[in-house]
Amino acid sequence: MNFDNITTEKIKNPASFGVLVLFISIIVVIFASQLLYAQTVDLLTENLRQRILTISVTVASNINSKDLEALRVEDDWQKPEWSRIVNRLNKAKYSNEDIVFMYIFRKQQEDPTKMEFVADADSIDPYVNLSVDPSKNIDVNRDGIVEPDGPDKLQWPGQDYPEATDIPETFEAYDAPLTSRDLYTDAYGTVITGYAPIKDELGNTVAVLATDIKADDFFRITRQTLQPFLFFIVFLTLIIIVLALIIIYTWRAYAKSLERLNDQVKVANDRLKELDQMKSEFLGLATHQIRAPLTAIKGYSSMLIEGDFGQIPRRAAESVLVIMKSCQDLINIVNDFLNVSRIEQGRMVYEKTIFELSDLVKEVVNEQKPNIQKAGLSISLEIPSTLSAKVKVDRDKIKQSIGNIIDNAIKYTLSGGITVSISEENKKALIKIKDTGVGIDPHEVGKLFNKFSRTKDANKTNVRGTGIGLYIARKMVVDHGGDIKVFSEGEGKGTTFTIELPKA
Repeated sequence: MNFDNITTEKIKNPASFGVLVLFISIIVVIFASQLLYAQTVDLLTENLRQRILTISVTVASNINSKDLEALRVEDDWQKPEWSRIVNRLNKAKYSNEDIVFMYIFRKQQEDPTKMEFVADADSIDPYVNLSVDPSKNIDVNRDGIVEPDGPDKLQWPGQDYPEATDIPETFEAYDAPLTSRDLYTDAYGTVITGYAPIKDELGNTVAVLATDIKADDFFRITRQTLQPFLFFIVFLTLIIIVLALIIIYTWRAYAKSLERLNDQVKVANDRLKELDQMKSEFLGLATHQIRAPLTAIKGYSSMLIEGDFGQIPRRAAESVLVIMKSCQDLINIVNDFLNVSRIEQGRMVYEKTIFELSDLVKEVVNEQKPNIQKAGLSISLEIPSTLSAKVKVDRDKIKQSIGNIIDNAIKYTLSGGITVSISEENKKALIKIKDTGVGIDPHEVGKLFNKFSRTKDANKTNVRGTGIGLYIARKMVVDHGGDIKVFSEGEGKGTTFTIELPKA
């Protein structure tokens, strides 16, 4: 018996699997974090855009275009129209704490490709941040530092807005409300801006209201929104790392135990091969030693019956016949064991010749007729008159195989008969041996050709056997490039054996 297929490939580096798991986990975490961050930014940005647009459109709709028309030059900040507009912007800005700037701009009359400021939410007094009294300063962007020439610079009517030429949305806003495509940075910081046109009674756009939200607040909101998810991802990563470490430890332990098992199996396999070789050698030696005295007993029994030593009483002759038959049975068993030994050691010799298969089948059937008749069974031979099935095989070995199958049919058929037929199909000669015996359970068919194996149906006929006849028959046929197949409809419904041999 060979146990080579039982062994499993040794695991050479179980830690590499754990490292791979960690690496994949890190990649997944990075990818998931980036994807989650991008989706969060997109979602918050879209929500922010809608909010900015809503505020900008609402405030713009409450601006009187006639008031804007009155504000053209720097000194116009002292007009009541200035106060009305600035106070309206101031109220809107400081009712939303995340708004940094809210202002109005328009195209210059002398050059429509340029923009100018009209008003902003903190410029009630455009010069208050330039005064000597710091208590009056206004922290426009609410960062705690007053920078009069930076983010906290106050506006007055007609002041140039040079940065607008680099912001396409300032011009596009004349047509419809919109937001800046991306965050952008100018002299006043990084912001996202919403724009809404201010129209006169005729529906013409006379200016644009802009609302800025500082990007720092946006990123803070994004981080606050994303933080719980990142904590979960980190927690999940730690779990994966722990599991990976457990896998590494378990796998190492498994690898060591598997390696020990492989060593044990290898030793056992080598020992089994050694025992198998010793068994074959012993079997060959033992059978040779047994066959010699059996041949002598059979020979002297034959001489007694034939009267070479004088006439013997009838009852004595009958006893000698029993002895001779028993010797022949033992010789057949010994020959079977010798054939098994030769097959397993690859020493079976086949002397192939070309002959008509039907002649061989007729010969086997004729030799088996006495046994068939003694069992009270019938035998029929079906060979088409036009059939010519020549084969190139070892005549004696194939004769033994056919004989074993017919002998098996006789043993397991209690009544009825046996039909032997020959046919040809696809360059193959087919010998079918069909009986009306006990049949075979379909689940037991696979055991028929195993060495020293008998099916459970064997007990129904009280037949004694070694369980190697069918094994030898199939091995010999297979060695000739053929096969033996079995079909049975079930218990009590008979069995059909089909011997396939390649035609010459």
